[in-house]
Amino acid sequence: MLKKIYRRKMLNSEGSNLSRIITERLLTSDQICRVDFDSIDNVTVVFFQDFLFPLVLEFGSETIKSRVHLMNLSAEHHLAYEEAFLKSSQYLDRVAARDTKTFGDISDITCDLLIKARELSRSDPSAAHIIFGLGSGMIESLANMDIEQIRRISSSGVICFEPRFTAEFASKLAALQGDEIDVFLNVIGSIDMEGVYESEYH
Repeated sequence: MLKKIYRRKMLNSEGSNLSRIITERLLTSDQICRVDFDSIDNVTVVFFQDFLFPLVLEFGSETIKSRVHLMNLSAEHHLAYEEAFLKSSQYLDRVAARDTKTFGDISDITCDLLIKARELSRSDPSAAHIIFGLGSGMIESLANMDIEQIRRISSSGVICFEPRFTAEFASKLAALQGDEIDVFLNVIGSIDMEGVYESEYH
């Protein structure tokens, strides 16, 4: 798999890209994802961290153990893999350094609520509707969001469940980058919000 995607013998900065690919497959298929390291000579600690840590955060360690199988790992690959988890604090430092926007109390609460709403949207849509008042469109949209999209929505500081944003608006908000969210917040007071909210429960 890896040699078909990247066509190189050393993997370092490709971890984040592979993590997004596997996330997409886990969301759209129930099949086991097999990541074959055949013909890959060198894999760095950074690669394993950027590849696996977002998946664990997104789906949980038990799901990743059962649904993501790493194949043809050499002894050197295993060493890098083990070191990646031993140096998890370094990964967190790198992520923190990339984040130019910190979450406020409201954004933190919103993020937690959205994660719970996403969990219910995936496992029990009826409960998501009853507890969070989500319509069918928002349930489908939220169920397919990854953790980074949820963080973008939360950091905007404007999401709420009642009145509720339409699925289309939430999807557009989730696609914004950090600097674009800053611009959005600066002009939000002048935006006509009519049509942005769902007017009725479904």
